[in-house]
Parts: sequence; C-alpha cells; structure tokens
Amino acid sequence: MTEEGIWIQRLEKCVEAARRWETLTPGIDEVEDGSLLHQDDDGLPGTPVRSAASYGLVASIDHLALIADLSRDLTLRPSSLFTVTRAALLAASQTVWVLSGTQNERRFRALSVAADEHKNHRSYINDYANDAFIETSAPHMVPQLKELAERLTTALDSLSEIRRGNPYAGTLQATTMMKEAAEHLAGEIEMDHWLRLGFTHEWRLASAAAHARAWPMHVRSTDREPLPGGGEVRRMSASLPEFVTSVSAATLMTSEALRMWDSHRSLPA
Repeated sequence: MTEEGIWIQRLEKCVEAARRWETLTPGIDEVEDGSLLHQDDDGLPGTPVRSAASYGLVASIDHLALIADLSRDLTLRPSSLFTVTRAALLAASQTVWVLSGTQNERRFRALSVAADEHKNHRSYINDYANDAFIETSAPHMVPQLKELAERLTTALDSLSEIRRGNPYAGTLQATTMMKEAAEHLAGEIEMDHWLRLGFTHEWRLASAAAHARAWPMHVRSTDREPLPGGGEVRRMSASLPEFVTSVSAATLMTSEALRMWDSHRSLPA
C-alpha cells in the first residue's frame, strides 16, 4: 500500500467511528439515578456536570460527522478544515476535563463551564440591549433584554459564591482545559509525554486556523518561493497526513469522552 493509501485508510477509520457515534446522540443525555453523574450534580443549581459533559460530547461528534460528510469528496483546504477539527477537539476535551478527577474537581470544573456559558450569553444580550439602533427602532425589546441580562447577572453572582475558593474559580481557559484533558488521556492509556505534546501541537495549529493567523505556514509543509532580494513568498497549503493527524487527535479525544460519559452516567455493572 502506498503512503497516501495508508493515510486514507486512517481517515476512513475515523469516519467509521464518527458514523457509529452520531447514531448515539439522540439519547446520549440519559443518566441513571445513583450514577456518578447523578451524584456529581446533587446540591448544585441545575445539572452543570451533566450539561457540560453531554454538550461537549454531542458537539464533538457533530463536528466529526461533518468531517465524515466532507470526506466523501475531500478537498484539502489549508485553513477551514482545521477549524472543524479544532472544534471537535475542544468539545471532546471539555467532556474529558469535566469528568476526570475527584468529585470536587468534576463539580468545580463544571461550574466554571456554567459560569462561562452565562457570561457569554450575557455579553450577547448586552450587545443588543445597549445598541442605539435597537433603542430607537425597537424600544419594546430593550426592557426584555435588560431583564434577561439581569437574570444572568444574578445567576453569575450565585455561581461566583459557590465557586469561591476552589481551584477553578477564575476565568475558564480553553487552552488549559485542553492541556489537562490531554494529560488525562496520556496517563489513561499509559503513553508518554509525546502524546500530550501532540495534542498541544494540533490545538495550537488548529486554533491559529480558526483565528485566521498565518504563523502555521512556518510550521506546516508550505509552498515556498524565494525572492531575488532575499526572503520568500509562502503559500497556504495542507497535506493529507497533516489533516488526518488533526482528525485523529479529535477522534481519539472523543473516544475517551464517550468512554468516560458511559462510565459516569451508568450504575456499576
């Protein structure tokens, strides 16, 4: 088999996994009474552990399913494809991060996700509540928007009080979350630090693509053309191994997220 054929075979395995997993999502949030997940949310407002873990898993599978759709007639786009793999890796990392560790760690981490959700929801609402055009063209909406923003502020204040003094009381950092999830996965399958560094590599490069940064052209294989006076022109490109490696990282993290979810939501056999 050619090298290209090997990489295509690896991509096909990821696609097969995504197709299996996407059939599970309609009932994925079912949690048994007495399970770890049920106990983790006991006494907390809402179900923050269950919500953060289940949404991360559903979102990661959804993005991997999109990759499976695109693979039918794959065009190796140098930037946009990695935005999808980044989202899958981040979402799966959220599930792994929230469900790993002691019960207190799981609760504290889930509450930090809940606070981040409320904070971003409030920012979105305030964008409209404080917009001069809305105030003049649709003034009837402003009181409703401000009332919702106040409810979100109250919820955030309540969460801040519950989170006070815990190790995750600060602002949620996606990069820290991904790194800690990668550390868990590397330890779980008894591999060395190269696996953890590999996840960091994929996260950084894919995040750059999602934020329209050009520096990955100095890392990935890139078409280069020397200039007569010195320097060079770089043209965006991507190779099949780079893309499949990024998909594989997201698939591996999603596999662990699904394993942990099933373990935590069910009573021991």
